[in-house]
Amino acid sequence: MEFWCRDCSEDAGEDCVDSGHSVCSLRQLRLGQAAPKVQRLQKAAKSAREVVKALLDAKGVLEAQLEQWRGRLRLFEEAERELCDAAVAGRDLEEPALEEGLEQLLQDATTLLQAKCQLQLQVDSPCSTWKGQLQVAAPGSRRSLLCPLMLQMHQDWNLIKIFRPEECMHVGKLSMQKEHTKELDEALQNPGLDKVRKLDGLYCMEQPNWSTVLLQRVAPHVEWLSLEDAVREHLDVIRDMPALRCLYVHLTTSVKNAPDMPLQLQELKVFNFSVEHLQSVQRMPRLRKLVLNWHPRGALDVAFPPLPAGHCGLQWLSVYLQPASTVLSLAKAHAATLQELRILCASEGDGPWHFKDLAEGLRQCGLVALRRVVLMRGPAPRYPAEKLPHAAESCKRQKKSIWDKLLATDSEKPVRVVKVMCQECDKCPTFPPLGDFTWKDD
Repeated sequence: MEFWCRDCSEDAGEDCVDSGHSVCSLRQLRLGQAAPKVQRLQKAAKSAREVVKALLDAKGVLEAQLEQWRGRLRLFEEAERELCDAAVAGRDLEEPALEEGLEQLLQDATTLLQAKCQLQLQVDSPCSTWKGQLQVAAPGSRRSLLCPLMLQMHQDWNLIKIFRPEECMHVGKLSMQKEHTKELDEALQNPGLDKVRKLDGLYCMEQPNWSTVLLQRVAPHVEWLSLEDAVREHLDVIRDMPALRCLYVHLTTSVKNAPDMPLQLQELKVFNFSVEHLQSVQRMPRLRKLVLNWHPRGALDVAFPPLPAGHCGLQWLSVYLQPASTVLSLAKAHAATLQELRILCASEGDGPWHFKDLAEGLRQCGLVALRRVVLMRGPAPRYPAEKLPHAAESCKRQKKSIWDKLLATDSEKPVRVVKVMCQECDKCPTFPPLGDFTWKDD
């Protein structure tokens, strides 16, 4: 074996050993010399490994989108062939069954293929910030790696739209005036209403007719709308808003034979909902976030059919609803995409809000995309003055039961763990506000 003297910087001899110099093997010396290079290579390999994992994740998501669009392509090609065959054979030209989805497909395709984006990226420190413009499909240009990722973001609307100041209008103080004032008249005559895309803070109780006229003024172009104490007349105006994407509406009471909500909604939050609101969810192909709070007339026993072709599926669902079978039926219909489920329920007792078989019911839903369950406590319909039955020990048992049932056991795939939380016992992430489609981790 050969040795190296660190003090003499040469091969070690007997004099080095006798003098107590620092001596090591040549192998140890070479390993020490190689250590910095090995560390750099390991760091580079780690970074490359993380990029590969991220791209594989993106590949899986994009492949699912590819199959969805291929399916839509096949449906419309088949409809085209049937129509041409009927024309050649001299048969009656019936309207294709897919005619209703034609305009939506054209709108989606235009959005994807002509999207322009401005990106800002901050790396490691506030001093490292990058900005840039991206057009997803610029004519004659080569698509970059970022283009399919941006296509996915646009398809999922996993973004927050920022409205310009002149596009926003908050009318909280104005709409709560009890007497007729000059300000109310001036607001309706304001030419700036033609630019409003976001209308916030509309309270309809004090000035219901004025609120109806205001809604009519902004109806052609408003995209984000929040209003309180609405009645049937306000829902009639909302139904025909062509650009509306995000809606929060608090009804004074549940409306019988409620009109449809706009079918192009991406997010809907409604208090005092009606059975018609439940049924219309399946007819909203772009709905991703849904909050249903309070049905004052008791239980709503509704069974939801499978989603129709082209429906993107919910990602967030929050429900104050019984019986449990209706909640589970709605969750099962969106099992392929649902990531967060919030359920109002008691942790104990014999009341209608204690869903005793909730854990097994969730397991049978096949919630393959689920990442988080939040059990909401607090007041409920017919429990207006007190919270639902809940205690620390029963809550722990309830959470563990749900966690056990949702724990993935498929040996061919990575273990999937669903986070189960109690709104009262745990520090839960806030539900994304209206118009926010970004995921919030714990």
